[in-house]
Amino acid sequence: MEIFRQSRAYGAVAEDAAAGTLSHAYLLLCPDAKNLRSFLKELAACIACAGMNETERARAGRLIAAERYADCRVFPAEGERCGVDEVRSLLADCIVKPVEAPRKVFVLDAVQNMLEAAQNKLLKVLEEPPENVHFVLGATSAAAVLPTVLSRVKKLELLAFPAEAIERYLQRAFPSREGCHEAALLSGGVLGRAEELLAEGGGMLEAAAEMALTLSPAGIPAMARSVSGRAQAAALLEALRLVFRDMLMLRLGRGELLTGGQAAEAVRRAAPRYTVAGLLAAEDAVGRAERSLRGNAQPVICLETLLYGILEGR
Repeated sequence: MEIFRQSRAYGAVAEDAAAGTLSHAYLLLCPDAKNLRSFLKELAACIACAGMNETERARAGRLIAAERYADCRVFPAEGERCGVDEVRSLLADCIVKPVEAPRKVFVLDAVQNMLEAAQNKLLKVLEEPPENVHFVLGATSAAAVLPTVLSRVKKLELLAFPAEAIERYLQRAFPSREGCHEAALLSGGVLGRAEELLAEGGGMLEAAAEMALTLSPAGIPAMARSVSGRAQAAALLEALRLVFRDMLMLRLGRGELLTGGQAAEAVRRAAPRYTVAGLLAAEDAVGRAERSLRGNAQPVICLETLLYGILEGR
């Protein structure tokens, strides 16, 4: 996946491989649960293929991506949680020498979901791994990873991709789909979220602009209830952030900096209804709402509170 191979996280492992200084264990922290497993397999291929020629690298990379390479095992099975039995299997395989690669690589996906007992069982092998054995762990957050595990790995962070990189990826991956620009803008830099937004068909920026244009006390409850689920609420908040940012640019006479798209006309009509101070306050309020949503606030309550606050400050 080219977009990931251009990331700093991948670059750090590639540099280690080129310098012959590979760590025995890496932990990729990335909020993109949808693509985390694929990213981990890219790192595994980078490690396993170090020192191979181009033909060998291509073959090994294909097999690792398909999870059929003899010297790279991926845990757990897709959609499952890694438990003690899986770790026992990993430990037993660690002592078996590589079949064709110069080293063996073990991938552990979704470590944030691993049972504490399973994480504890990993500790010894992470501390004293067999020769030519490497581990690639992945988690959407460090919060659920045991501190003892964190202390035994080299941490890599991939918090967000640039919107431009996501848009280019979507255009290549889904050439017949419209809305790549909007999906990239609203993704918050998370590739999986951009893919989901694109699949939903777009229109969120237009909905946010119309919301800003028609905001009224009587309409707020219905506006908040129109959003189904946490992911859609997060996308709406990102859209509102962009809409209020564009309205602020208009009020400041910087119309050339607008995000653009099909929401532009509604944004231009809504901007005169807000003061500069009100737009600055609205941007701050959206940021607070995003933090509340990440803290498990109910989406409807979160949106109602936000919209009433924006209306009051307008």
